[in-house]
Amino acid sequence: MARKPELGGRVTSRAGRDEGRCYMVVGLADERTVLVSDGERHPVSRPKRKNLRHLWLHPQVDRELGRRLEAGEPVNDREVRARIAAWMAADAPAETGSETAGGAE
Repeated sequence: MARKPELGGRVTSRAGRDEGRCYMVVGLADERTVLVSDGERHPVSRPKRKNLRHLWLHPQVDRELGRRLEAGEPVNDREVRARIAAWMAADAPAETGSETAGGAE
């Protein structure tokens, strides 16, 4: 059974000019289309409409922002950007303390 998108959920575009871009689901348009925001190019006030076939659904969901979106409470772009940045930071490989070439002998 296919997973359903959730408000506050993380998605990544897998098709189109924005391929690879991370978004948060801020609205459910119909059974095949969601409204997504990145807090920058597509603010919460003007979300991008995306077909679910063109998105990867991730298991990460910001339940607090999702609850607020569902209740119609305001969510600002800064909160969306911060959540997306946290998701991306969690995905980034851990930095290693490798020595530079020509280091101490």
